[in-house]
Amino acid sequence: MPAPDPAVNSKLVPPCAALATCVRAFYWHDLAQPLTLAQRLTHIPPNPYDGLVWLTRGRAQLVACAGEATSRELPAVFLASAHRHPYRSLALPDYRSFGLAFQPAALALLCGEAASRQTDHIADARDALPADWAPWLDAVAQAGSHLQRIALCEAFLAPRWARLERRQPAWARLLSQAWQRPAQAACFGLLNWTQRHWQRRTRQLTGMSPGEIERLLRLEQALLALRDGPLGCAQAAQDHGYFDQAHFSRETRAVHALGPAGLLQRVKRPPEDGTDADWLLRL
Repeated sequence: MPAPDPAVNSKLVPPCAALATCVRAFYWHDLAQPLTLAQRLTHIPPNPYDGLVWLTRGRAQLVACAGEATSRELPAVFLASAHRHPYRSLALPDYRSFGLAFQPAALALLCGEAASRQTDHIADARDALPADWAPWLDAVAQAGSHLQRIALCEAFLAPRWARLERRQPAWARLLSQAWQRPAQAACFGLLNWTQRHWQRRTRQLTGMSPGEIERLLRLEQALLALRDGPLGCAQAAQDHGYFDQAHFSRETRAVHALGPAGLLQRVKRPPEDGTDADWLLRL
């Protein structure tokens, strides 16, 4: 992995055990002066997670979303839905951010949302989330450190998620097994749903089909195994259920516009122009 940049403080932190099926991870990204324009870019690849982000200092501009260029300032606390297309943002100095990624469907289950959810959408969190969540959003924004923010998130979410797991054991089991196909069948079987109703309900909760979620999660796990372990592409493909290495490569290119080897090289060795848009993939 590349040596850390003293002007950049980024970290990814797993949730406590009680929230493992609710929260994928907490993370932060703090930038100091001076940084080039390229170093202030962030690239978020397609993913099935709802992301909640606090801009704790500075501002940020959304520059690409839903497959199109755009230009609008991001809210101080924003909710980014699951994305079929990558999106990009530009940090405006001095900048610090804190975020968490919810497991697919977890946020909607917590909020009791029944209406269809949009993909490739970013909104002000105060408008998108229940009104009684506002004091928590404010407390996280005003906390003195990122570790305090994690503690506030866990204190707020853990009891709510525990109650939901007791009421919805089928969903909890599905999330613990990363939306794998046997877990999906078990979930809608326990709920006594038809497969068609399962498809429709999953789209209501996530904006994606069950197959899309499974595909993105499987690719993420295969790429993490390749990045962090001794496996080659062929073994990573085999271990994660791809037909062959070519199948794994096609899926990686479809999501990241690079094959596994090229993506791994880009993540481990930043471009010479100083671009660090893929910082999240390095955590």
